[in-house]
Amino acid sequence: MATHQALAAIGAAIKGLLAERYPRAEFDALTVDLVQYRDIEKGLAGEGFGILLWRVAINTQRRARGARTDVMGNRFRPSLPVDLSFLVIPYSANAEKHLRMLGWAMRALEDAGTLTATQLNHYLAESNVFAPDENVEMVCDPLSVGDHLSMWDRMRKHPPIGANYLVRMALIDSTQTIETYPAVIEREFQAGVSADG
Repeated sequence: MATHQALAAIGAAIKGLLAERYPRAEFDALTVDLVQYRDIEKGLAGEGFGILLWRVAINTQRRARGARTDVMGNRFRPSLPVDLSFLVIPYSANAEKHLRMLGWAMRALEDAGTLTATQLNHYLAESNVFAPDENVEMVCDPLSVGDHLSMWDRMRKHPPIGANYLVRMALIDSTQTIETYPAVIEREFQAGVSADG
């Protein structure tokens, strides 16, 4: 299960995947960055991809999880299941190139599918955010009309056109242990003894 750096590791993995794989012969030098709303509001200059984490939600399908037990038998509070929505935004002054970039990115992310622990741990300074047997599923999740309208309303000057990807069930582990004590077998009562002796 993942440490609290999981969100940063997932964003960095998506960024790294796009930066390493885009076809240089077709797109020259592209910039690939994690962005925030304020970056889009200012306008993304040049050509490249902006990756915007715009929604984080608790996965309600698996909310009631049991305690986590490590290999040593220690018990911890349940992992927190999180869904992340990333908007992948190509930007270019040329409309046709924008469409080519969007088409390529959608195909590349669809081909990537599940992000493995190796990919997720590769792009951060910490190399042990995800356990070796962990992975996260990433699927294209089209925005609803309401989400489109609220996003465009928020960024009227530079409304983003891109593809939304949902990362499902990223489990963030707790480091808080659950202490267990032996069952009470016998209880002693001292009836008739006064408080002062």
